[in-house]
Amino acid sequence: MDQPSPPGSTFGAVIALKPTEQAKSRLGSLPDPLRRRLAWAMALDTLRVVTAVAARVVVVSDQPGLAAALRCYDLYPQVIAESGRAGLNAALTDGAEHLQALGSPSVFACVGDLPALSDSSLRRVLATAAKFPRSYLADASGVGTTMLFSTTGPLDPRFQGASAEAHLSSGAVPLSNDLLGLPVPDARRDVDSQADLFEAFRLGIGGATGGLFDPNSQSLGRYRSVTVAGDTGHDHLGITADGYRIRIPRAAVDPPLRRLNTGQRLHAVTSADRVLSAWL
Repeated sequence: MDQPSPPGSTFGAVIALKPTEQAKSRLGSLPDPLRRRLAWAMALDTLRVVTAVAARVVVVSDQPGLAAALRCYDLYPQVIAESGRAGLNAALTDGAEHLQALGSPSVFACVGDLPALSDSSLRRVLATAAKFPRSYLADASGVGTTMLFSTTGPLDPRFQGASAEAHLSSGAVPLSNDLLGLPVPDARRDVDSQADLFEAFRLGIGGATGGLFDPNSQSLGRYRSVTVAGDTGHDHLGITADGYRIRIPRAAVDPPLRRLNTGQRLHAVTSADRVLSAWL
């Protein structure tokens, strides 16, 4: 007897990513390099789960070099350019239509800021969504939407603003905890504010976002500019912009920067005398 396909194996996923310069504007109280890095880290953690579960993943973005950048993190979604139609919903529509043209009749759109999303929650949500022509998962506030699903036709995304009500009005079924069988708070916890981010941290975040958190304070590390000053053979040494010596563990360095050069200037988040994460 044929075994049933695991949840997610028949769904294609689309995620739209805008340049980090424009992302997470509501986190504007953070230093700008840290805000951009946080947006990138959350996208990496979201994509890591989605690519592990979905049959195909398409990222819609006009960011040059995005596919190559993702490969540095062992992520290999197909990246397609926006069609020229403006807005998030147009980008998600383009991605969904591309997936359906490739032979994925069941598709879902997912926001790119779910740093606490787990494989098990996503599989549970997809298994439930497979029972309906169109459905959606409301965010933690109940106002927005983190995922929208279609198994039989156009995705018809209506993200942004009061999108949960917009998706309900369009005929999509809300995936309640009763339908799902248990709560999936990690799949509902998108991040638009620092309070959202700390709630995601409490739920358990992925490694990219977690690398920006100070384990001592359980909050985001301190942003600093650091200049590479040498190499001990085990770690790199750095000097902060305010003149302090600091250790740069090799594991804290962004994958594209595994080789650091003396004098190189890095963005970093730090804890006490060491760098937690460093990037160009």
